[in-house]
Amino acid sequence: MIYVEDCLKTLDRKLYYDYVVCSPPDFDELDKAIDFSYADFIKSWAVKLEPASNFVSICISDRKSGGQIVSKHSIVIDVFKTLGYILHSHKIWVKGTGVNDYRMNYQHVMTFSRKNAKRKPIADFKPDVFIINSSKYKNYGYGMPVRVIELLIQNYTDKDNIVYDPFMGSGTTAVAAMNTKRQWIGSEINQEYADLTKTIVLSWLNNHPDIDRKVSRVISSFNKRVANATNSICGPVNFDDLPD
Repeated sequence: MIYVEDCLKTLDRKLYYDYVVCSPPDFDELDKAIDFSYADFIKSWAVKLEPASNFVSICISDRKSGGQIVSKHSIVIDVFKTLGYILHSHKIWVKGTGVNDYRMNYQHVMTFSRKNAKRKPIADFKPDVFIINSSKYKNYGYGMPVRVIELLIQNYTDKDNIVYDPFMGSGTTAVAAMNTKRQWIGSEINQEYADLTKTIVLSWLNNHPDIDRKVSRVISSFNKRVANATNSICGPVNFDDLPD
């Protein structure tokens, strides 16, 4: 389910979810200057997270500004440590080898854990560096590859677990969750992005021949949720629970 609202409001709903994965917005996306307290922003929603598995993954790129590097990933680490988490895993996704004047061409893929949570890594998650091309839907580029989110979800959840993304954006987490047979919940404050997620999810349902017998029933249910919802536009789809 995707809620078209600030994630703080969604988190106050006290929804159940097993795992959190997200890519927090950058300064310009928040309409803030570099001297804005990014730590306060991260803490404002991180303190409200309650994943049942006690794992939270944050995908974030550092920023170049005024001749310096703004180490956003270090800010995230510091905030999560104050909230009782440890840095459980730290991977790097290489975006490309070109030149970007504002952002680094790699992204930190960090997973935090608390309460002594443990998880045996799957084989594909063991490398420290992921070199994977960005994913695209038509002419729209996802913020990061669906495959990277799939690896995170596969490593930190089990089938039918619920994955929550506080900053759903264009629906990367939703697609990755469906690809790996997990449920998903998301928050997205921007209506345009929320609508894009709806379009992408419906496209995904229509393009999976392995669930052909169930697709029409899924889409019908999906569209009813869209029509009836006041602050959400879709819901998680559990294919195994649908009748043939």
